[in-house]
Amino acid sequence: MVDNKPFYILGAAAALLLLFFIFLGSGGNNFDWSENYEAESKEPYGSFVIHEVLSDYFQNNNFTEIKEGLFEELPSSGDVKSNYIFIGESMFLDSSDIETLLNYVLKGNTAFISSKTIPFNLMKRLYKNKCNYMSWNDYDILTDSTVNFNFLHPQLQNKNGFSFNFLDENKPAIYGWNYIDSAYFCEEQHSMIQLGTINNQVNFAKKIYGTNGGALYLHTTPVNFTNLNMLPKKGIAYANKVFSHLNEGDIYWDEYSRVDEGFGRAYNQKRGGGSNRTIASEESLKYILSQPSLAWAWYLMVGMGFLYLFFGAKRKQRIIPVLERNENTSFKFISTIGRLYFLQNDHKKLCQQKMKLFYAYIRDRYNLNTTKTNGEFMAKLVTKSEVSSQILKNIFNFYENIKSSPFVSEQTLIDFHLQMDEFYKNCK
Repeated sequence: MVDNKPFYILGAAAALLLLFFIFLGSGGNNFDWSENYEAESKEPYGSFVIHEVLSDYFQNNNFTEIKEGLFEELPSSGDVKSNYIFIGESMFLDSSDIETLLNYVLKGNTAFISSKTIPFNLMKRLYKNKCNYMSWNDYDILTDSTVNFNFLHPQLQNKNGFSFNFLDENKPAIYGWNYIDSAYFCEEQHSMIQLGTINNQVNFAKKIYGTNGGALYLHTTPVNFTNLNMLPKKGIAYANKVFSHLNEGDIYWDEYSRVDEGFGRAYNQKRGGGSNRTIASEESLKYILSQPSLAWAWYLMVGMGFLYLFFGAKRKQRIIPVLERNENTSFKFISTIGRLYFLQNDHKKLCQQKMKLFYAYIRDRYNLNTTKTNGEFMAKLVTKSEVSSQILKNIFNFYENIKSSPFVSEQTLIDFHLQMDEFYKNCK
């Protein structure tokens, strides 16, 4: 056993610090009294104090938090002895985690698990139906507000034991204290070894695994190591005796595997194989609905899903792109050429361009063929444009004179323009 005098000093300092936080409020009503066991929690049933104490437990060794998974962070080498520690309501280990943890212990390392439930698949691997072929059946429970703990080893025993009581908002409350039924301790060579008791029932036991000195320690009442119970000297003394079983080496604190007790018990009641993390959807939903914050999030998600289906399921018309209006580029071309002839004072060419523009206007607006300007064409144009036949005859006669003339004066250009302008003003 290790002499851990620094444990008392560090523990007392951490406890005094936590005492300030907890009792600063009025009557404890400002704190969360649920069991969360989180390492950073300074609430009554958090694990801040024990986490801080264990981080300096072996001053020349490392303290590592496992946050990504046992397979990724727990060392596989057994050259230097180290310790794995889990403290929480319940834990989930999948097949890979269980294999990693058992290989870790097999190499001579120590695993300490303080939990109100224990993974069924882990105990199935360890127990192997010993003691009259009994299979592992989880922990039993005794209910009381105050219980007494002690140890079986003479050097660890306390004459009066270690009395702990459970408080809820600073008031004593009935609590379920877990223990291991005596039926699981038998004369078999590989049975568990009793180490500590709660009201004369075993709550602390050791299971030797392998031939290299590796051992798994099971502790059924993690509430002993919460902030509230680490405040008094008896809490520090009890924890010191429990953790005196650790190897002097590195410590790996498991933050990854901690889950709510409801998950652990729901899985163990199934008594089946497979992964602990693969909970049936029915059990998962039951847990979600049992937690107010998760329940509200669930209802909100379902409600938003229904709203989306109601409004989003309606037929949606494909977005119709906006098409730009078709432009008759021939008008721009003819106009441009006309301006060019105007700048060159070529009045005849300019008149011809104005006539081309006139024909283009008739084709585009009235859908008439301008290749033959005979009587039939004139009749259709009069009907569609609602312009008198005399105005149209003047335009075409004027243009025929321009085509046959070798020279066109500026005044002729002006008169031709006025004839066309008369048409544009009156056409429909």
